[in-house]
Amino acid sequence: MLNTMKGMNWGRLMVAVFFMLPGLAFAHQEADGSGFIAGFTHPIYGLDHLLAMICVGVLSSQLGGKNIWVIPSVFVLSMVVGGIIGVYQIPLYYTEIGIALSVVILGAAIVRSDNQTKSLFIAIFVALFGMFHGHAHGLEMPDSASPVYYTFGFLTSTATLHLVGVVIGEFTVRKEKLLAGLRNVGAGVAGAGVLMLLEHVGIA
Repeated sequence: MLNTMKGMNWGRLMVAVFFMLPGLAFAHQEADGSGFIAGFTHPIYGLDHLLAMICVGVLSSQLGGKNIWVIPSVFVLSMVVGGIIGVYQIPLYYTEIGIALSVVILGAAIVRSDNQTKSLFIAIFVALFGMFHGHAHGLEMPDSASPVYYTFGFLTSTATLHLVGVVIGEFTVRKEKLLAGLRNVGAGVAGAGVLMLLEHVGIA
């Protein structure tokens, strides 16, 4: 475990954290906290959001190199776009199906990916999934919440979950036994995503 920690590129990890946590610099300015807190808790309370966002962090660690911050950043930036669309109640078709698919595909990607995997292909899917997740967050913003603080809230929460996934990935990808377990977990996540997908299409 200590060797794994020494092998981590903490510089890039910190860049990713600071890039993705703009809400921390502004959260104290909100008087009642309702918008920020509502946005922060929304991804955590939804299992589909929780699994997908942690998977993004794990996957970025598996891909390695600059992907450790590029892949989560792509997700967050796409989520901002989707969130804005959702806040203005602009429809984005098949959002819930897209979110369920994100759990399936990201879980499956953990099973198959390593530092030889084509990161561009992963980034395209991550961007699409980020749009769906952001749209759902925007649509479900409470009427009483400030859109700005609500957005900062779910971006901060998302970045935190990505970081959790990165830490999990960094502690497992260099250990063969742990990596095998991680891939099994990825398969389980994909299976959970299939159940979510079946529920959204009215089969389960």
